Amino acid sequence: MTHQSGTVLFALAGKADADNIAPVIWSLARGGTPVVLYIVDEAVYHEMQSAWWRTECPHLEIHRVRIARTPKLRKWLHQLRWNRWVVRRVLRQSDVRLVVMEWGEGVANRQVSRWRRITQWLVTDFFLQLQLAAQHAGTPTVALPHGHSTKTTIIRSRHVQAVMDGNSGKLPFADRDSHAAYVFGSAYHRDVIVGHSTMSGKNTQVWGSARFNDEWVSRLYAATVAADLPPLRATQQHRVLFFVPKWHNLVDRQGTLQLIAALGACQQIQLVVRGHLRAGDATLTPQEQAMLEKADNIILVGDHVSSPSLIKACDVLVDVDSSIAFDALLLGKPYVRPKYLQDREVQTIWDTLGGAHQTDSLTGTVALFTSGTLQPAPHDTQFDQVVFGGSGVEVLQRYRDGLLAIAASE
Repeated sequence: MTHQSGTVLFALAGKADADNIAPVIWSLARGGTPVVLYIVDEAVYHEMQSAWWRTECPHLEIHRVRIARTPKLRKWLHQLRWNRWVVRRVLRQSDVRLVVMEWGEGVANRQVSRWRRITQWLVTDFFLQLQLAAQHAGTPTVALPHGHSTKTTIIRSRHVQAVMDGNSGKLPFADRDSHAAYVFGSAYHRDVIVGHSTMSGKNTQVWGSARFNDEWVSRLYAATVAADLPPLRATQQHRVLFFVPKWHNLVDRQGTLQLIAALGACQQIQLVVRGHLRAGDATLTPQEQAMLEKADNIILVGDHVSSPSLIKACDVLVDVDSSIAFDALLLGKPYVRPKYLQDREVQTIWDTLGGAHQTDSLTGTVALFTSGTLQPAPHDTQFDQVVFGGSGVEVLQRYRDGLLAIAASE
């Protein structure tokens, strides 16, 4: 597959980055630009094959990259299949002019031993190998968001604080300077990351949110079938969706479970509970899961059911800090954020521009669902511009034009 301006290669790791980068792929490929995808996650590979927008993108190729995590020997054998010679041949044969991936480790300022440089030709992480091969070929790389931050401050979890303490108070992100562009969805998120890391900021771009905008969300939900959930009982007025938060984001775990149990006891609602896409960060212990399963009015849903299908089927969203709440806002559905469940040092865009019913206690949260009809919370008129980067048509065009300009400069 070749084109007068070459091919754009996207490398995707898992559901989170695929969900957020898919609109960019769609924007490029439906306009006629040859695009090739290399996908590590098997489920994502199959989902991309049957995506609703796939038929609109005739110049799109999708390939699976099999990567074993364990045992070590099997992992090395899989990495050997994607050694430097193989990856360089992929770039050359597809006439790749630009490599796009999610945020992650870059290759700038790398100081590795000669032996390590030699062995990396044979075995190393696929995404690192891809960057090293692109660097050798003079092909630019771009890092795109794997999510869209709601936070206007950095979350100093134990892990983050430990990393910063060991690096003169900064996050060690200088390797990200290797990308031709390191893209943020919003200026406030860029300012937080650059201000607290060793990134120079010279290659940062703010293009808006490709995933959360009126253009993409309207098309996505029109193509989404609502999740199949039990019908409401006679006493139930609303179906409420609760996303289990990522615990490491300074979230009160015990308080969260107490709120889920309390909402599950409300006869006026049906409560649907779903884990986060990065399931390891929002895992329930067997004891916690067993406690919720005993509740007669709580429906536990696994990650085999898509978030959009659940949001489409539900009337209200409850969440602490996931960007999926932006879907509810764009769809005109009420969003409830129990602010008291997160450390008070964490500040979000909801605090400054509205858009969320922010509650300060368990009692106050439960009262929202027992006091009558719940309407969406008002938000500032600049919300879409500040958070999403403007209208979706403009944002997706910004991604397309920005990427093509970088590819043309190769």
